[in-house]
Amino acid sequence: MTKNYRVCVCIKARDGKEAVRLLEEAEALSVDLAEVRLDHMTKLDGLGELPCSTRLPLIATLRPKRQGGMFEGEEVERIDILRKSAVLGFEYVDLELDTPGIDGLVEELKGLGIKVIVSHHDFKRTPDIEELRWLLSRELSYQPDVCKLVTYARSLRDNLTCLTLLSGLRSDIRAVCFAMGELGLVSRVLSPLYGGFFTYASLRRGLETAPGQLTVEDLRTIVKLIGGLES
Repeated sequence: MTKNYRVCVCIKARDGKEAVRLLEEAEALSVDLAEVRLDHMTKLDGLGELPCSTRLPLIATLRPKRQGGMFEGEEVERIDILRKSAVLGFEYVDLELDTPGIDGLVEELKGLGIKVIVSHHDFKRTPDIEELRWLLSRELSYQPDVCKLVTYARSLRDNLTCLTLLSGLRSDIRAVCFAMGELGLVSRVLSPLYGGFFTYASLRRGLETAPGQLTVEDLRTIVKLIGGLES
């Protein structure tokens, strides 16, 4: 990929052993980082083995149902698991914007040397550009390392909304923004070319963690076709 085109592969595994195997596959694909979707795991034993098993920076994500994830437990339990992931060596922790006590939690994690992603997901629509900017300003108020705004495309125009947000950001803001769903493919592919810090892809078909998610191979094929790859 080009220097600024970063790909984060999503690791959808049932347990730690399977996650290690999938991380080996991801590393062989030379992606830039990996998001471990802890909410898809039925067993969380062996989490400490994951950071030791790969050179890829790892994101710990425990997405609750309200934000499109699988976790149905209490917030106290969810936050404790994310804290544990941080201590075990995950480089990033993803915190949803609506996480209770997020301000103190961001400060705590950054004090441990952990990079924080503050995220927001809308599985129903893509807000207009003014609302996206407002959501981004809320995320930025917590001074995270990365801001993430993911919407759902109801029309092709929604891609333009996400890309417009990215293209207007200051160079010191690291943000991820694109639209999910079949109609959001344009923004998924183009977002890093418009200033997005990275985009997400699945390891292979059947391991998608969001609607419209491309595989690493398919993503790279498309980017190469549109001239976004170095020769």
